[in-house]
Amino acid sequence: MASLTLSHIRKVYPSGAVGVDDFHLDVADREFLVLVGPSGCGKSTTLRMVAGLETVTSGTVCIDGRPVNDLPPKDRDIAMVFQNYALYPHMTVRENMAFGLRLRKTPKAEIAARIADAAETLGLGALLERLPRQLSGGQRQRVALGRAIVRKPKVFLFDEPLSNLDAKMRVEMREEIHRLHHILRATILYVTHDQTEAMTLGDRIVVMESGRIRQAADPITLYNAPADRFVAGFIGTPPMNFLPVTAGPDGTLLSPAGTLIPPTGLFPALPPGRAVILGIRPESLVGDTLPAHLPGTLACTADIIEQMGAEAYAHFDVAGTRMTARVPSDWPIRRGDTRFIRPAYGKACLFDPDTGRALRE
Repeated sequence: MASLTLSHIRKVYPSGAVGVDDFHLDVADREFLVLVGPSGCGKSTTLRMVAGLETVTSGTVCIDGRPVNDLPPKDRDIAMVFQNYALYPHMTVRENMAFGLRLRKTPKAEIAARIADAAETLGLGALLERLPRQLSGGQRQRVALGRAIVRKPKVFLFDEPLSNLDAKMRVEMREEIHRLHHILRATILYVTHDQTEAMTLGDRIVVMESGRIRQAADPITLYNAPADRFVAGFIGTPPMNFLPVTAGPDGTLLSPAGTLIPPTGLFPALPPGRAVILGIRPESLVGDTLPAHLPGTLACTADIIEQMGAEAYAHFDVAGTRMTARVPSDWPIRRGDTRFIRPAYGKACLFDPDTGRALRE
């Protein structure tokens, strides 16, 4: 496989719109790197520049240390898996998987061997003579994966490959891609807008917004130590809660719903009166029939209760701020009930209300 280096990549369209701005990143050999972010953040544009499907306005794309900006896609030694499968409808599964190899004049015996290996890995052996219209969505995506695998490229590129699948099939294919990465030990650049896909698949995740990198880190670091409020709100389901508070005396945090008492030394020292945003994960909000006078609690009113089976998401109004707690499914609560919740501060963060940056020592 190969390493991939994107050095200060920039993409500017003829209209003057900036699609990607100063994207700088090294992808290690055999790393599974995920680009994630909202629609229009530049993640697919970045992938397409690596593939050669978009021109690079400035900066350099290198595969194994070799600049490839001026090379056509077919000469970059990459394989791309698209969202819409991109299978030839008049060709069988076998023919679809063989097509790229035939264009490269690969010997027939080697084509047959590569297809047999890929079909065994992906469970496509019984489907090789079928046409795409005779396959399910998951089977078509497996064929698209097989077509990429037989190429034996230096870098695999995935552009939201699971978006067209139903929820159950997305889970199954996510597991399949994870398993394939361990089998192939491939270098993978994967684009998705689904942060669950990003968290479960990536060795490292790059969170993008407006064409720029907001944070690049492993999944646990992104979740527990987000660089800013955008990353904290994007990573996690349900997303992190944000409560406007003011620094009080002796390390307390003051809000209209109650005074909070974080553990000493958890947050940087703040001058009294400093306005900040407290970020709390839904699983870190503890709620029951806590008495109102218990120090460190927040008074709240239940709004919507979403039952998920093993757990429930309880949405509260906390002095005008919407907050969500992950609670047991049998927790006795109904809409309109008053409760008192308290944060468990293990994953809590403070953010600057103006810049959004996390406040740390």
